Amino acid sequence: MICMNIQESEQYEELATEWQYQMIILLKNALAKHGINQDQTKEIIGEFAFDFAMWHDQEEIKQEGKSYNPRISFDDLSGNIHISSEKKPS
Repeated sequence: MICMNIQESEQYEELATEWQYQMIILLKNALAKHGINQDQTKEIIGEFAFDFAMWHDQEEIKQEGKSYNPRISFDDLSGNIHISSEKKPS
């Protein structure tokens, strides 16, 4: 059994910002690979980033009659899971 230490982290915001940046780079590269021009790419990425942030902050996932809030966490590869101290809206 793997034992993980879940902790609220002061690094969370920095980690989340880098995660979002990397996700946007992946999307930008995929759009470029498929020939989407820069103006369209900028519009698509802006809309996606906004919609994803709103979904992540305000939505829930329903699975087998239970509701879950999406949360991002980061594993430091030393047995520690870093989470946000921010509470989700009810």
